Amino acid sequence: MTDVITVMNLGWQYAPSSAHGTPRGALHDVSCYVAEGTLAGIVGPTGSGKSTLAQALTGIIPHILDGTLTGFIRVAGMNVKSTSVSNISAKVGYVPQNPVDLFVTNEVENEIAFPLENRGVAPDEIRSRVDEVLDRLHIEGLRHRDPRMLSEGEMMRVAIGSAIAAEPEVLILDEVLAVLDEDGAQDLYAILDDLMKRNHTSVVMIDLDTRWLREHADSVLVMVGGEVIRRTTREVFLREASLLESVGVSRSRDDHTPLTIARLEPQDVTDPIIIFDHVYYLHPHSENSDAPQLRDVNLRIPRGSFVGVVGPNGSGKTTLLSMMNSQILPSRGHVIVDENDTAECRVRRMAREVAYLDQDPLHMMLTRNVRKEIEFAPRALGVPAQEVNKRVNALIRAFDLFDIEDADPIRLSTGQTRLVALASTLATQAPILVLDEPVSGLDYRLKTKFMTLVRDLNKQGITVIMASNDDDLVERYCTHALRMEEGRIVDFGPLHSAQLRSLDHDQEGRV
Repeated sequence: MTDVITVMNLGWQYAPSSAHGTPRGALHDVSCYVAEGTLAGIVGPTGSGKSTLAQALTGIIPHILDGTLTGFIRVAGMNVKSTSVSNISAKVGYVPQNPVDLFVTNEVENEIAFPLENRGVAPDEIRSRVDEVLDRLHIEGLRHRDPRMLSEGEMMRVAIGSAIAAEPEVLILDEVLAVLDEDGAQDLYAILDDLMKRNHTSVVMIDLDTRWLREHADSVLVMVGGEVIRRTTREVFLREASLLESVGVSRSRDDHTPLTIARLEPQDVTDPIIIFDHVYYLHPHSENSDAPQLRDVNLRIPRGSFVGVVGPNGSGKTTLLSMMNSQILPSRGHVIVDENDTAECRVRRMAREVAYLDQDPLHMMLTRNVRKEIEFAPRALGVPAQEVNKRVNALIRAFDLFDIEDADPIRLSTGQTRLVALASTLATQAPILVLDEPVSGLDYRLKTKFMTLVRDLNKQGITVIMASNDDDLVERYCTHALRMEEGRIVDFGPLHSAQLRSLDHDQEGRV
């Protein structure tokens, strides 16, 4: 079987982020091989070099990012060092963790057609392939939408569509499952299976969700600290499960038990901190005035609750959350946050009430230094310098950011950048914490550490609203759940699991 990827003694150091800085090593003596038509999985903790290796396989390293590359990489018969990114992309499809960075058009169908046009594919064939991709990913309804205006899960489907439309020899997927709902994941699995069988496409899949890998991977690389510590097979998920868990890679659950929600009517909430009163929202550039992103939303969120917002990609979760700090104002109706009508308050004013974590952490970065980034919001809100320093030190310690404290946050791995964004959000200590997919791209250890910290804040009285594709996460940590479909709230109330936890706690207290 022919190797379509050959990596030998690969090393990479990022160039210093400032004139007085030092290079930051990201890959060290990495060697691996991927055979034609096979699935290679890459797993490891946040910041282990997985995404850096993916960028090296696509030519982004060394041709776009600054740094020093050593060793050898051949992908689809091309020497990466001496081949341009555009020539590599003719044979290599790539879907990064933040697909919005790669979008080059303002319409979904054009985004999917773009790589085909670059390859000189005939117009009739382009139309046929675009139609097929839209159908297979169930995004036909998004055909004329601007991809940058979609939910993160919808954006990921578009990026996958653009990558597979040209039927590449090699397909590299970096943490794509983290933002896909279950239907999206199943669509992707079917597409990968077809590409590998029909076209002998080689797939490199980086992911913390190991369900697909442990059933289908032909080879597995385990990375820690920029090095490959295991070159093995999918048997590693059974044979060395304890090793994987020790570095933050957990065995994903196969079963998905629906959340059990005890329905709560808005009028039954006696002390609401957030109120949605007959709220509609229609995106300003939406073509269909009959399909608002939010439809007659009536909601009262209890003060001190921890609410998990769930639902399929595109159901309105992000739109709902964005209204809680005045980023988006209702087309009709009112949003009241702790007695403040958001229509009468600017985002800066709402920042004192609501700490908001965006889906894309890069959107939040305002400085070129991790420590300064975490300091920024509390300083802007007038928190005394001594208190700011105390908060920042505690958060750097909590998330183990010592090694990157002086790094440029936009040059870190996506997982590390998310950690910085999380710390920056928590540094404000606002009474309401709004989190949009906060643990996407974090390994199991960091996910547990962060969620435990947020749960502790909730127990201290902070109201938390968190959108998540992970029902298991919501069930484990939240007190309430809110399920959305097509812009409507279809269920809201306390979680049965939270009631059981409370009962267990009471019983322990009586003992």
